[in-house]
Amino acid sequence: MTDISTDYERLRRATMWTVAGGVALPWLGMLGAATDPTQPAVWRAVAAVIVLVVFSFFYVRGARVMVQGAYARREVIVTGVLGVVFFALLREQFVAAAMAPVTWVALAVLHVPRRRAVLIGVGAVAVSAAIMPGGTFFYALMIGLVGFLSRFQFWFWTVVKAAHDGRDAKAKLAVTEERLRFSRDMHDIVGHSLSAIAVKSELAARLASGEAAKEMMEVRRLARESLKEIRAVVRGYRTVDLHAELHSVRAVMEAAGISCALELPDGGLSEEVSTLLAWLVRESSTNVLRHSAATHCRIKVVTGADAVELTVSNDHPKRPRGTAGTGLAGMSERVTALGGVLTAGQSDGQFVVRARIPT
Repeated sequence: MTDISTDYERLRRATMWTVAGGVALPWLGMLGAATDPTQPAVWRAVAAVIVLVVFSFFYVRGARVMVQGAYARREVIVTGVLGVVFFALLREQFVAAAMAPVTWVALAVLHVPRRRAVLIGVGAVAVSAAIMPGGTFFYALMIGLVGFLSRFQFWFWTVVKAAHDGRDAKAKLAVTEERLRFSRDMHDIVGHSLSAIAVKSELAARLASGEAAKEMMEVRRLARESLKEIRAVVRGYRTVDLHAELHSVRAVMEAAGISCALELPDGGLSEEVSTLLAWLVRESSTNVLRHSAATHCRIKVVTGADAVELTVSNDHPKRPRGTAGTGLAGMSERVTALGGVLTAGQSDGQFVVRARIPT
């Protein structure tokens, strides 16, 4: 059976080269212009080739950035300007020249909302028609078709990517949950037994005398040291990395169709505070998934001179106004234990969880 990761990587490369492959259109247009009876002037043709080489470089780089998950703003701007220049140089062969703005639209409409994509397409048609009137219908048809196909291919890729990232995030969360269960069981069972051994050995040492008493005190010492070491191990298992938790939560949110914006802390946090914040993020994100019809979530961590503040907000809450849930109630107790304050409730149509913890 084919490895899922291999199929995922193949789809990523296919998407990248499908988007980047659009750069072949203006080259085909250039070839058509060269064979056109009304060939452009030599200086125009040479300038168009130079512009197209630079256009291709930035276009392929922009496609790579887009597939990696970011909007290639600089590449979109540069290719847009170069596309207009290319169109102007070959305006007499308007079909060939139009391939540059058509190709540019295929890149510019990625990673943007549908309404903005439509405005980008309309703007490209308007600019093309202004440079070379008479081909408005052709521009609109080509730009609309290429833009739709590009967004559809990219939408398919983002859905698969979100599912893949969500699967990985859920696997990491499952491992973390198992670590916590193991640490809890070890603390409850082994820790209790070692505590009992320490107490019993101390009692036996009092009742015995001579070498027996000495050996029992040694047993007591070993039991207490073992208990101390187990507690140190348990603390390590219960430590959760805040940055890893934030990115895992975002992956799970996006897999569920909820856009998630992160604002990470600037400075370092103590292990205790970082772990507590990670637990708060996990509990808050669980509430978003279970108790809302959210389409957007924002997680913000701000470090100050004497405190750190976590804010988790989401739209379309389903909870009754002012309620925070039993999970957050438990988190409130842990925040209070560190001298902090946790609040949760609806505000301006959003459910907001805010925790302030002294550092």
